[in-house]
Amino acid sequence: MAGGAFKRLDEHTAELKRIWTSSRHRRQGLARRIVNELESEAVRQGYTKVYLTTGPRQPEAKALYLAAGYRPLYDTALDPEQVGIHPFEKTLGVER
Repeated sequence: MAGGAFKRLDEHTAELKRIWTSSRHRRQGLARRIVNELESEAVRQGYTKVYLTTGPRQPEAKALYLAAGYRPLYDTALDPEQVGIHPFEKTLGVER
């Protein structure tokens, strides 16, 4: 019904990958729970940062990452199609 994973990007950074929720189970907070669990596991494994990307036609994903405290690594004033891939990062262990 929902899932995700992460992989090592570098010594300090985990890259979140494939965060998804089944269309039948959306709007229940599952994606946020997945992101929280992935971040917690990354901390347990010694990572201090997380990085992820999403596409320009994923406004729900963009909203999720911003609400979860991720910092966009692109100019948010630009048209999403002009930006292309939308990268984000977050320092773990820092409340926002």
